[in-house]
Amino acid sequence: MRLVLATAFVLAFATPALAAPADPASIGCVGQKLDVAVKAQLGADVERNLAMPGQRPKYSPAVTRGLNDATTACANERGWSGAAATASGVYALAEVGLPVARRVVQAKGFDPAALDRQFAALPDEVRRKPLMPKATQDLIRAAVTDEAQQTRANAELLAQYFAFLNTLEYAVADFSR
Repeated sequence: MRLVLATAFVLAFATPALAAPADPASIGCVGQKLDVAVKAQLGADVERNLAMPGQRPKYSPAVTRGLNDATTACANERGWSGAAATASGVYALAEVGLPVARRVVQAKGFDPAALDRQFAALPDEVRRKPLMPKATQDLIRAAVTDEAQQTRANAELLAQYFAFLNTLEYAVADFSR
């Protein structure tokens, strides 16, 4: 959910004049159009955000501009609606950020594959919408079985990790509507 809020204002202007139904196979367009420097900065921003638990994620102007430019280009090329453009931009942010998040949670002693399986076990209707706080709390409780890992910082880190997974799921659902 935080990922959506961080990029929604940037992507709001990516609406083409005439919108056609979005082809679900094209959701990766924005991520493909991001240049290497923007992807590297996005990765650095994600790492910094994950290291600052409890603070709202922030992205550099270069990332915001790169996402906006790529989203606008894809929306114009493909005739996407504003909603489809926004979903694709948010999807790109999560797609590029997730490998960084996996590395960070692993460094903190968590198994990303186990976290992924835990998230995937949620019902489709839960995964394809922004996670409710209770669902996030339940995922965190199930993931943190070692008492030494039961810290606020780890809970916030895992909440952000599950937000990346969740964003990929609900962005696809939003893109296809």
